[in-house]
Amino acid sequence: MIGLGRKRGNYAYATARVKAQKSLLLTKDNYPKLLMMDLNEIGRFMGETQYKVEMTELASQYSGVDLIELGTSRNLARTYRTIIGFCTGELKEMIASYLMRWDVWNIKTILRGKHSGATQEEILEDLVPAGILDEEYLKGLLALDGPSEVLDALRKKGGFGVPEEVVATFEKSGTIAPVEDYLDKIYYVKLQDAILPNTKPKKLFLTFIEREIDVSNLRTLLKLKQAGLPLDKVRPYFIEGGRYLNVKELSRLAAIDSFDQMVDELSKLPFYDDIKEGLDKAKRTGSLNDVMLSLQKYLAKEAESFSLLYPLSVLPVINYIIRKKVEVDNLRIIARGKASGMDPDVIKNLLVI
Repeated sequence: MIGLGRKRGNYAYATARVKAQKSLLLTKDNYPKLLMMDLNEIGRFMGETQYKVEMTELASQYSGVDLIELGTSRNLARTYRTIIGFCTGELKEMIASYLMRWDVWNIKTILRGKHSGATQEEILEDLVPAGILDEEYLKGLLALDGPSEVLDALRKKGGFGVPEEVVATFEKSGTIAPVEDYLDKIYYVKLQDAILPNTKPKKLFLTFIEREIDVSNLRTLLKLKQAGLPLDKVRPYFIEGGRYLNVKELSRLAAIDSFDQMVDELSKLPFYDDIKEGLDKAKRTGSLNDVMLSLQKYLAKEAESFSLLYPLSVLPVINYIIRKKVEVDNLRIIARGKASGMDPDVIKNLLVI
């Protein structure tokens, strides 16, 4: 746990603030218009929205797709840290714990960059300081010599230390995969520990996290099974704590002979109807794009449904956090699609709307 105390939290104030922020999100009607614009027009459009500050700050250094990607990332980070800032008590602890996923993202990005020899400037552009670790601390990690020094610094920080045996495996193998795997798993352990299920809204939040773990594990299962990896190579990547897919069941699925047979077994999942079309396409074409998109839509739909049940709880805050991330992803998909000359209809099918 982060240790921010167990005071109840300012639910009424926080949900009111989030409701106001939610009203600034792009509407469904905005996307057809964006799909018809070029990159410069999209940039100007964003300069008239909640992204105005970031677009103005970065316009002298960047343009086109780079401006849009960096502007949305910086806005996302500021938005999330603002939310952490105005929440208190147990609400703050839950939100901060949920947003620690960005700390994990940033740590992994720095480790990968150091491991591959990327420059500090290149790594910095990919960071999203939206969690507990602020930009200054992350820049301090960037200034260190290599992955081992970064891991040493994190161990002193508290809450982000990687066990010595995991570090030893990393140093012996020469790959950062064991560290990344540990960080992904410990994130969900800490998050679930931060949610005390003593009210119906918090029980629902815990249920949502369990479903999120299911989705993460299912993505891993599909990708690694399609790649033909044996069970002993797949199993270490599974995360404990799912609602419908525990590690034992995931291991059973991973041991099934063929990818198509394994996909057929997924028809028993309660959310199968949400991903059926994507799974069918994966069997026909070998592409996982549609099923990965349908899994993202499933989680967004669940978050929205839960938030409507208890409007003065942690759930609307989490729903807004997810909706904001979806919007940023959509804007970046549109920008990248435009930059690569993709047809607007193809881009549209990649969006979560």
